[in-house]
Amino acid sequence: MSLWYFLSDWFAGVPTLGVLFKRFMINVAWACILLFVMLILQLPAEYAAVVYFGVLVANCVMGIVFALQRAQMRD
Repeated sequence: MSLWYFLSDWFAGVPTLGVLFKRFMINVAWACILLFVMLILQLPAEYAAVVYFGVLVANCVMGIVFALQRAQMRD
């Protein structure tokens, strides 16, 4: 499975609320791993804040896109 296939599947339309939740949790898991590595390397807290809020923004955008897609499907 190529990276392009994975990314196109990841950013494609989210079919169900369960898939959206799974993608949220995968993003959070990657952020937790990255934050733990940053803790081990003792990087500045500003970097950790960027990772934390970046995941928050990415999940919010995915949720908004999901809501817009669902509203468009109903029309």
